[in-house]
Amino acid sequence: MNTAKTAPFYDLTWSALDWLFPPQCVGCGKRGAILCDRCQTTLKTIPIDCCKKCGKPLHATKICQTCLTQEFSFTQARAAYLYEGIVREAIHQLKFSGNLGLANLFSKMLYSVYLYGNQQVDLVTAVPLSQNKLNERGFNQSVWIGRPLATRIGVPFKSRALIKMKDTEPQVGLNRVQRHGNLKGAFLAEPKLVNGKKVLIVDDVMTTGATFQACAEALLVAGAKEIYCLSVATTDHFLKPQD
Repeated sequence: MNTAKTAPFYDLTWSALDWLFPPQCVGCGKRGAILCDRCQTTLKTIPIDCCKKCGKPLHATKICQTCLTQEFSFTQARAAYLYEGIVREAIHQLKFSGNLGLANLFSKMLYSVYLYGNQQVDLVTAVPLSQNKLNERGFNQSVWIGRPLATRIGVPFKSRALIKMKDTEPQVGLNRVQRHGNLKGAFLAEPKLVNGKKVLIVDDVMTTGATFQACAEALLVAGAKEIYCLSVATTDHFLKPQD
């Protein structure tokens, strides 16, 4: 595998735009960077001592409360940060305000996580939106994160490896069981793209793992060999059902 250390096209493009139109830090409002160095130091990274399966932080019991009550079909999931504070605000800015410069920054963060995990994948895809949701929002934030990440890794990005077949109820406010049920059968994978491949799925946030699980199930049915998952942030287990 030809592993790239940079994504020059994306980095140069956003650097040029930042020079022409200096961004404001989503954390403190300071001009000059979309997320300034000072604010980046406040982000809460996932501890090394995390669940080996789903990547959630482990506490005093050293037992993963997420994996205790469910089984996942993916090989491994990891995240860069806890879903709180500035990270939560930054993801909302990307997702709901179209602050697309954050996507390239997030791809850099996930590349570091990918390297640390020593994973070897054949292609990258993103959690898809339904066509109605895509039309409504105008873009898929996970695609914007995943495409430059694939370039950094040095493997293809395949947006059509996964498609969302139906509209589902918003996951916000649903409990773990409801989230899994809501997404049952919602995704379809393309065998011609994923058969025999090690696939990396990218998303912005992992909460219960229901979305990654539904995507992994579809990919395995289509013949994928192994499934890895990366998200910018993860909740500290399912402690915030309102997110």
